[in-house]
Amino acid sequence: MDGSEGLAIPALLLLTRWIHFASVFALFGSALFWTFTPGAFPGARRATDRLLRVAAPVAVLSGLGWIAAIIANMADGLEKIADLQTLSLFFHQTQFGPVVEIRLALFALALGLAAWPMAAEARRRAMIPVGAALLIDQAWLGHAAEGSGAWGTLMLGVYCAHVLAAAAWLGGLPPLLFALRETRGQGEDETRRRTVDLLLRFSAIALPAVGLIVASGLGNVSFRVGASVGCMFMTDYGSVFCAKAALVSAMLALAYYNRFVALPRLRLGLASTRQSIALQTSVAFELVLGLAVLAAAALLGVTAPPQ
Repeated sequence: MDGSEGLAIPALLLLTRWIHFASVFALFGSALFWTFTPGAFPGARRATDRLLRVAAPVAVLSGLGWIAAIIANMADGLEKIADLQTLSLFFHQTQFGPVVEIRLALFALALGLAAWPMAAEARRRAMIPVGAALLIDQAWLGHAAEGSGAWGTLMLGVYCAHVLAAAAWLGGLPPLLFALRETRGQGEDETRRRTVDLLLRFSAIALPAVGLIVASGLGNVSFRVGASVGCMFMTDYGSVFCAKAALVSAMLALAYYNRFVALPRLRLGLASTRQSIALQTSVAFELVLGLAVLAAAALLGVTAPPQ
């Protein structure tokens, strides 16, 4: 494998992981959002359905690219991706083979749900378990699968809790933004009422999710670095972790502002229109930061933790 190919494989791993994380988060979190957000938001529901129908093929294509990058990395060459012997060894003699087979079946199911002419609500409900299964299944494709015995099972459990909670929060931001935009132009009192109701319902899921994200994130780091936690910050892994932590902190600051500053002001009717626009802008920034967090998570997954 030459130098350019040696750089291409990690780049492919990073890019496909990032896109895949974002699309699967959307499949799970955006569909889940409407299970606890009743009410007439026809435009937002249609926008969410379009998002799901786009996210499914993107998740499949990026997921296939991720699998191809794993095979190329293990076989030391991009040309080995299409080699039948290499593929046979990968699927039958590595720990990744059974995991990837399950993943391929889930990809087919996600594509079927996206393409099938079914009611939008039924599609959203069906996407929740498919998205959850994809999030859980990917635990066996990264560092979380490196443990063994009871300790390894605990690592996998903490990882699954982490990604499900993160997807519920971050994946719920697009439909929240769609719905917030739909509340505009309905009169100041009605806009305020519906915006407050939306944020309270989202907070009921997001606040517990944030607590679980922080706790499980710390657990993930302690599992991976163990006694090396003090030395971690002098490594590439530590630098990426710090960048991710800074981005998550910025997201938490925005979420705190939305829930405990802007929302109370809106409930009191203080500059309702301006507060509503500010909330939408804040949620949009929160979503952008979330995509940056996923990029950091993708990089963290391909960076070796300190020994």
